[in-house]
Amino acid sequence: MTRICLVSGGDEIRQRSYINHAIYAREHGLDYRLECGIDPQIVTKYDYKMSIVRRLIHQYDWLVWIDDDAYFTDFESDTLHELVEEAERDDQFLVIAEGPLEPNGFWSKINTGVFLIKNCPESVTMLESMSGEPLESIRDWWDDEAYGLFTNGDQDQMWWYLCTTGLLERTKIVGHRRLNSRGHYYENSLDDAFVMHFCGYPDKAWGAARFARRFPDQIGQELVPKHLLDKYSVAVRDPLGPTQYSIRDTKIRSIGAVKKRLRPLVHAWRERKSTK
Repeated sequence: MTRICLVSGGDEIRQRSYINHAIYAREHGLDYRLECGIDPQIVTKYDYKMSIVRRLIHQYDWLVWIDDDAYFTDFESDTLHELVEEAERDDQFLVIAEGPLEPNGFWSKINTGVFLIKNCPESVTMLESMSGEPLESIRDWWDDEAYGLFTNGDQDQMWWYLCTTGLLERTKIVGHRRLNSRGHYYENSLDDAFVMHFCGYPDKAWGAARFARRFPDQIGQELVPKHLLDKYSVAVRDPLGPTQYSIRDTKIRSIGAVKKRLRPLVHAWRERKSTK
């Protein structure tokens, strides 16, 4: 039987997404680990993620990494097992989603917020090599028009490694709805996508609460169906109460409105600066 572990973490517990992750794992027969990624030679915040993956890769057949600001929304779907089976069949060692087009126009070839990686020599070599490559040299290699947004982290390192070693051919890149999507792609149902990833949100707890309000009779702030919260005896739910939510919502919307008005001025200033 293939041993699959769902894992998340960092250098601190920032979100209550671990409730969401743990319940999905239990429902689908996966091991689940919430890990602390402290390690020597941490340079960026993304290094915590890769230190966890490097440490655990030898203990399972496949690891599934999920960022702490990403939540499962389709608890009926057995997508992770399906993707592992497809990758094994096609001799692929890595499964990852395309970076979806964001409302602000940002996009990327891949997004490392969620990925599946096989315990094999290619994975071990990639994890060591990509983390050791300076971001400055990758930025010099990067083509914004061809590869999209440069994020100054593991995402850029992974794409560089896959492109420069030929391992892109053994990588399965799936549509974002199947593995790692965004709120504006959810139209009418929680199964419009498999995972909701709160990339770029100024307040992740507010983001989760705001998203849950779109489906008030189905989920709370953990983005878990209520019958599953009952099944697994989750006592603390929806920690961001109505008053706290209202205060944060007003603050975030006010700051967002100011930034929107200032954005053209900032862009004009940068253009003038670049021409001097």
